[in-house]
Amino acid sequence: MTSFINDLGIVCSLGCGQSEIKQSLKNPEQEYLSLDSELHTSGRPVYVGKVRGKLPSLAPFPSHYQTRNNALAKLAYSQIESAFLTLSQGVEKKRIAVVIGTSTSGVATGEEAALHFKVQGGFPKEYDYQCQELVAPAQFIADLAGALGPVYAISTACSSSAKAMMTAHMLLDSDLADIVICGGVDSLCRLTVNGFDALESVSASLCEPFAQERDGINIGEAAALFIMSNQVSKIALFGVGESSDAYHISAPDPSGAGAISAMQQALEMAGCDVSDIDYVNLHGTGTVKNDEMESKAVFDVFADNVNASSTKRFTGHTLGAAGALEAGLCWLLLDDHQTPLPMHKMTKPRDMSLPQISLVNATNYTKPKLCLSNSFAFGGNNISLILGTRNEEE
Repeated sequence: MTSFINDLGIVCSLGCGQSEIKQSLKNPEQEYLSLDSELHTSGRPVYVGKVRGKLPSLAPFPSHYQTRNNALAKLAYSQIESAFLTLSQGVEKKRIAVVIGTSTSGVATGEEAALHFKVQGGFPKEYDYQCQELVAPAQFIADLAGALGPVYAISTACSSSAKAMMTAHMLLDSDLADIVICGGVDSLCRLTVNGFDALESVSASLCEPFAQERDGINIGEAAALFIMSNQVSKIALFGVGESSDAYHISAPDPSGAGAISAMQQALEMAGCDVSDIDYVNLHGTGTVKNDEMESKAVFDVFADNVNASSTKRFTGHTLGAAGALEAGLCWLLLDDHQTPLPMHKMTKPRDMSLPQISLVNATNYTKPKLCLSNSFAFGGNNISLILGTRNEEE
């Protein structure tokens, strides 16, 4: 059964809302990441994909909901609220589900509370550990929507929110829900910046996916929320493929076998050939090993016959939100065809030792009908999504 993606709320370093982000994609020469000197414990400035502008106040909500993560979630939810209210008319609240991918939840608030404890000898009175629970953003969104169906979070690192979309499809297909709000939200915090730096995976400058001198990622933050249902709309989730490398706790299987399997499963579920895919949004982190594996896997499946790009130079790696954010960028391409394919931005020479997949290196207004989005996480946790538009005669 096809699951339709009725609407999208989205916020990241590219902007807030569909129109802002579409406009940003038309200006790839601009740098959307910025230096931050507060996130690294050494005080060293690092490039991050930070959401700019004022976030909504959460003062009316209980203290355990008052986190940056939930402010981003509310900003994205406000963009889909009208469509949700229309679609949910006559739908029982227990038939409305929420599934959210995240890796940080309210960790930043916990970091502030821990610093307060260190200095003052106690936690702030308003601090509530519930803010750090992984389910916190899912429950917050469920409360906003009045959803009383299944509500839970998925935390499988960088594949989390792509898996949330797959899970939404399963809930609909199994008749456990009529509407699912799904996607991901992650916010910047010291834990992720310093943790990835300890793994020597944070770039010293702006990330350069598939470049010869690539040296790691830039961490970002984002919220991307979809309304998914069986109610017919223009854009649908046609295919999903998942696999697990079982190779290493953090490094990908260099053979790319798991990634290849995920893409092939998605193609099979969608009932399409490789030649039907018009664009691939690459996981493309800018780390040495991920780019080696992914270029090999994508070339094995598509050769150099499909337009592909990594968008992490524009958004940073938004971790638990990355899968939904990048699927969201595909949704925008499918929505009105007035947005160019995201440029694959590199300012350093390309690594010519890698399989030469077809990276988008110029403004390209190809009108895609099918887009594939890859998310490859720690532990070899792989997922590929295929989004597309329906044929007019359907």
